[in-house]
Amino acid sequence: MDIDNAEASSSTPKRNYVYIKDTTFDATPQPALDPASLPDGDTSICIDNGSHSWRAGYSTMSSPYVDRLNVISRYRERKNFRNLMLFGSDVDADATSRSNTRYMFDGDMLVHGDLLECALDFTFLQLGITGSRVDKPIVMTERLANPLFTRAMTSELLFELYGAPSVTYGIDSLFAFSRHRHPDGLAINMGHNASTVIPVVDGRGILSRSKRIPWGGAQASDLMLRLAQLKYPGFPTKVTSTQATFMARETWYFSSNYEEELRELGDPVKLSEMTKVVQFPYTTAEVVEKSEAELAAAAEKRREQGKRLQDMQAKQRAEKLAAKAAELEEYKALIAERSSLKRSDYLLRISETTPFETEAELEAWIKRTESDIRRKQKKEMGEEEVEEEPSFPLVDRPDEELNEEEIKEKRRQRLMKAGWEARVKVREEKKREKERLEEIRQKEENERIHTPDIWAAKLRAEQEAVIARMQERKKKKAQLGDRKSAAAQSRMKSIASLAAEGPPTKKKKGEGEKDDGFGKDDSDWAVYREIGGDDESEAEEEDIAQLDSLEARLLQYDPSFTEDNTLEGRQHLKNALINAFVRGGNSERYNPEDVAQNHQLHLNVERIRVPETWFQPSMVGLDCAGLGEVAGWVLNGFEEDERKRLMQCIVVTGGCANIPNIIPKMRNTLIPVLPFRAPLKIVSSYDGGDPRLEAWKGMAEWSRTEEAKKARVTRQEYDEHGSEWLKEHAWGNPPP
Repeated sequence: MDIDNAEASSSTPKRNYVYIKDTTFDATPQPALDPASLPDGDTSICIDNGSHSWRAGYSTMSSPYVDRLNVISRYRERKNFRNLMLFGSDVDADATSRSNTRYMFDGDMLVHGDLLECALDFTFLQLGITGSRVDKPIVMTERLANPLFTRAMTSELLFELYGAPSVTYGIDSLFAFSRHRHPDGLAINMGHNASTVIPVVDGRGILSRSKRIPWGGAQASDLMLRLAQLKYPGFPTKVTSTQATFMARETWYFSSNYEEELRELGDPVKLSEMTKVVQFPYTTAEVVEKSEAELAAAAEKRREQGKRLQDMQAKQRAEKLAAKAAELEEYKALIAERSSLKRSDYLLRISETTPFETEAELEAWIKRTESDIRRKQKKEMGEEEVEEEPSFPLVDRPDEELNEEEIKEKRRQRLMKAGWEARVKVREEKKREKERLEEIRQKEENERIHTPDIWAAKLRAEQEAVIARMQERKKKKAQLGDRKSAAAQSRMKSIASLAAEGPPTKKKKGEGEKDDGFGKDDSDWAVYREIGGDDESEAEEEDIAQLDSLEARLLQYDPSFTEDNTLEGRQHLKNALINAFVRGGNSERYNPEDVAQNHQLHLNVERIRVPETWFQPSMVGLDCAGLGEVAGWVLNGFEEDERKRLMQCIVVTGGCANIPNIIPKMRNTLIPVLPFRAPLKIVSSYDGGDPRLEAWKGMAEWSRTEEAKKARVTRQEYDEHGSEWLKEHAWGNPPP
C-alpha cells in the first residue's frame, strides 16, 4: 500500500506533525484565460521573475494569475514520441520529467535564455494570448545591480520573438516598497538566493548605499537538509530540494532571543515541546488478514505437522535402539563363546568380527551400551533414571594375584572408580548448594514478608554496589583505550615484564628448544585472562544477571521502586536530552520495525538555528554581517533627520519574510544599534497579505502610473539604441 501522506492513514492529523506529500504535481490543469475576457485599454503584463517562483498576470488583477515554481522540464516522451515542456510543479508528473528539471537561474543571476523563453511561452498562453505577437506592455522584475547582458538577453527575447510594444524593468523589493506610499524608508528583501537592503530617500532608491547578503531561502533550506542528514544518517529515502524547502518553511521560526532560548532548550521537556515531526511518505507491506476459521485451520495443520514429526522422530529413535540392541546381543553371544574356544582363537575372532582390538574394549563397549539402552528405555517409559553404583572387583586385589590382562583391567577400573566418586561428590555438593540456596531464599522471603523496609533497603544497597562495579569496570575499559592513562601503562608494564622474564640463553648446536615449564600450573594461564580481560567479561555477565534479578524482585515487591530506579531507567533519564533531540521525547519507544517512524525527522533546535543564519551568517562560515547589522549600518550612514524618516517605514518582503517572528526579530536586532528610544516601524506587507506577493502587487499598481508609462522602452527605442538601452525611474537599476 502506497502512502503519499501519512495523514491519509488517520482521520485526524497528529499535533506537531508536518506531512510531506510524495509529489507536488496537480493533475487538474489551470485553465487559460478567455481572450474575450481580457482587459481593454492600456493594461500591462506584470511578471515577477524570481529565482524560486514565477508570478505573472495583468496589472488590473488583484493577484497574479500564474504563480508557480520557476523550474522547467523539457524532454521527449517515449510512448507517443512527443516533445513536452512542463513548467512549475508539473515537473513532478513522473520520474522522467523530474530527472530533466532545469533552472534558468544560477544563484540569483539569470543565465539560461532558452528556459526563460519556455516560461514566457507558458505564461502568455495562460494569459490568453494566442497570437504570434504580444500587444501589451510588459513590466518585469530584476535583481539588484542586474548585469547588462542579462537585461539585453531578456529584451531581445521580448522584442524580437514576441513583438512586445514596450518593456520596463524594476527591482522587486522597491516595487514592494512603492505600495506603502512613503517617500523614505528601507526596502529589505529576503529572497531565495540572496537578501538585499536598499534605502529609499525622497521616493527613489539609493542603490549606491545598498547592500547584498549572499544568503537566502535556498541556502537555508539546504542547511536544514544537511542538519537533518547529519542527525539521521540512515534515513531511508532521498529528500528533494522541493521537499527540503517545504519542510523548512513549515517548521522554522525566528527566535526573539536566540542565545536565551538555546539555553532553555537544555531542558528535555522544553526541547520536546518545540519538536516538529516531519512525516515523509512511505510504503507499507500489504497484510492479508485471515478469518478465525482460517487461523484455526492453520493452527490445526501446524499441530498435525508437529505430531507427525514427533512420531517420525520416535520411530527413528526406536529403530536405532532396536539396531543397537541387536548388535549388543550379537556381541554378548560372542562373549558367551569364550569358554568353548582357545584364547588365541577367541582374540582372533574378536579382531576379525568386531571393530575392537582387545577383549577389554569389547566388554567396556557392551557395558556402556547396556547402560545407554536401559537409560533410553526408561526415558521412553517416563521413569526416572537412577544411576546404579558400579562394582570394581579388581581394585582391592593385589597385583601379585593378577595376570597381565587383569592388571590392565585393574588400572581401568581404578580410573572408573575415581570418576564415579568424583561424580558422586559433585552431586552431593550440588545438593548441599541447592539446600543452602533454598535456605537463603526462604530466609529472604521471610524477611521480605515481616520486614519489607529492611529487605528493600538491603536489595537497593546490593543494586547500588553492582552498578558501581559496572561503572568502575566501564571507566577502566575507557582508560585502557587511552595509551597514556595509568591503567594502560600498568598493562603494558605487565606485558613487558612477562616478555622479559628470565635471561635469554643460547642454544647449543643440536640442542632443541628448552622447556621453561610454563603451563604446568593452571595459575600460569591466568596471566592471559588478566591481559586479555576475560575475567572482566565474565564478571560483567555475572553482574548483569545479578542486577536483573535484584531489579526484578524490587519491581515486584517494592512499590516505591519504579522503572526509573532501574539501571535502564537511569540511563533513559540521563539520555533524555539526547532522546528529546533525536526522537522528540516521545513517550512511545522507538521501534525500528515501524516503517512510519523510520520515515520521520524530528526537528527542534534546527527550527531556530537555521533562520538565525540570516542574522549570524558566521554560523555557517560566511564572512559577512547579518541582516539586522547591515540594516542598522545602512540607517546609521544617514544624517539624523534622514535616519528618523527612514526608520518610519522599514519594509521586509520576499518569500522568506513569511518566517514567523521576523518583525520582532528585526526590531530586537535594530533597537540596540539605533539611537535610544528612536521611533521604529517595521512592516512586511501593505494590507496584511502574503509578503511574497508584495513585489508583484506593487509592480501592478506602479505600472498604471504616469511614471511607469514614461519609463517604458519602446520598440522604436530598442531598434535605435539597442538591447542595452534603459530608461531611469525611481524603482529600477540605474542606466550604465
